Amino acid sequence: MQDKISFSQVLGSLKAVLGKLEEKRKELDRLDSPIGDGDHGRTISNAFQKLTPLFESSEEDIGVLLKKVGRTLALSAGAAAGPLYGTAFMEAGKVVEGKKEIDLGDMVKMAQAFEEGIKRRGKAEVGEKTMLDTVHPAVESLKKSLSENLSLEDALKNMKEEAKRGMESTKDLISQRGRSSRLGERTRGHIDPGAASCYYIIEAMVDFLLSS
Repeated sequence: MQDKISFSQVLGSLKAVLGKLEEKRKELDRLDSPIGDGDHGRTISNAFQKLTPLFESSEEDIGVLLKKVGRTLALSAGAAAGPLYGTAFMEAGKVVEGKKEIDLGDMVKMAQAFEEGIKRRGKAEVGEKTMLDTVHPAVESLKKSLSENLSLEDALKNMKEEAKRGMESTKDLISQRGRSSRLGERTRGHIDPGAASCYYIIEAMVDFLLSS
């Protein structure tokens, strides 16, 4: 794998996300059933499917693309997830606007902006059984890889591994945010569906990038 990611690779990774979320739709609904409305998979997949028209864009600007992704998701009526992802992608897009390709340093800036967007919009913190518990370790992993001068390939592999670990950690947490927070102790023992869908998004993007 090269040390930079092109516009076309970013586009391809987003397409891969749509396929992954559709594939995991029923699984995410099952995860949501004990602690939510049982429709997270359907909601998040439908929201991301609305990105399809953006894939015809001929303007090779990664920042502009991500900002368009964010605006589309924010208006997707995807319950709380739509505005959260919308803000996150728009913030990530701002730091790489004008770029046709990105390197590991750019990815760190994007990931940090992505996380801050979620924190600000959701007013949530790590450890509250949300998508942040997947995002934060992924961001920290990228930062560590950059500081250790690892290859982009190794950085992506490590990020995916840490995101999975973060997602799995939500099983032992008690929900502090959203409708599920009303269930208190009953939420322990269940992986947070938002953390799970966030992991699948990261997994899809990383797997595509590593294979392209």
